Amino acid sequence: MTTEQLIAVEVFATHQGVDATFVQALHERGLIRITVVQEQHFLEPDELARIEQLARMHYDLDINLEGLEAISHLLERMDAAQQDLRALRERLRLYEADQP
Repeated sequence: MTTEQLIAVEVFATHQGVDATFVQALHERGLIRITVVQEQHFLEPDELARIEQLARMHYDLDINLEGLEAISHLLERMDAAQQDLRALRERLRLYEADQP
């Protein structure tokens, strides 16, 4: 990915009204990915929605970083369960379609 496609952490933080240290803390806890290019920190565009969601929970709902980790883990598990459910429903539809 080229640096033209990346968003500087400082620019994102200023635009969203969050602290750059908050974004760095999310990265340190493994909740988001930060790309470092020539000692500058950048965010990938596909991370923006996730960071915005975490920032809203932190600033609007006053959820601390530990809580964000727990919520993030549960959301990931829920998404995986939903994907499994969709796959099982599709398999069931195929099975039911084969029945006379």
